[in-house]
Amino acid sequence: MIKTNKAGSLATYLAWAAGLVALTATESGTLALAKNPPNTEKGTWAITLRVYDYAHLNPSTLSDAEGEATRILAQADVDTRWVLWSGPPADGDYSPNRQSACQANSYILQIMPKAMVAALEESPDSLGFTLLYNTGESVMASVFYDRISKLSSGPRAATPVLLGRVMAHEIGHLLLGAKAHSPSGIMRAHWSDHDFTMGGRAELNFTAEQSRRMKTRLAQQAQTCEAQSKGVELGR
Repeated sequence: MIKTNKAGSLATYLAWAAGLVALTATESGTLALAKNPPNTEKGTWAITLRVYDYAHLNPSTLSDAEGEATRILAQADVDTRWVLWSGPPADGDYSPNRQSACQANSYILQIMPKAMVAALEESPDSLGFTLLYNTGESVMASVFYDRISKLSSGPRAATPVLLGRVMAHEIGHLLLGAKAHSPSGIMRAHWSDHDFTMGGRAELNFTAEQSRRMKTRLAQQAQTCEAQSKGVELGR
């Protein structure tokens, strides 16, 4: 969540939402893992991001924003595959405990225009949120395009760059959970005005510990998927 203070200078608060009441999870929890621990030493792990572009961005703007987010995640050894979708996600797609565990490393990213954001009655200073469930997990993040584009003025970076940074932060919450903020890097809770410039790019990365945690989670989910595909009864 990004805000401006009353004096007009930027203070940044990227955070998560507690969840939407209409989209609460009904499952009791995530699938248990098979007994063999996952191999987290693998160089990179891949995720698929299903993009719902309700703001109808110029293709080059969307591509550049995805490129910026891809660059940030790649430094944490997470590869991204972007797939543009149309229409609203199906009801089951919102849940972390979707019927097919093989979708476990697939996430939803919504790019919302002003009208959709107004309907949510979000804080006027928020730039996005991540939908969380009672399990602490999530599969869907949203970013507010019009608010982000307004920040790209003066010495600040262009809109696609800022959009990509906000996308990367929210994807970070998808992979790291609610308690993902850190004293440094892309997951800092408070950003300075410098972080919105091109010069701030070097500071906006995931930490080594965050990279390890993301790869561990993705490895666990991949193992769950593999076990399920082989008909293994998990957790026993």
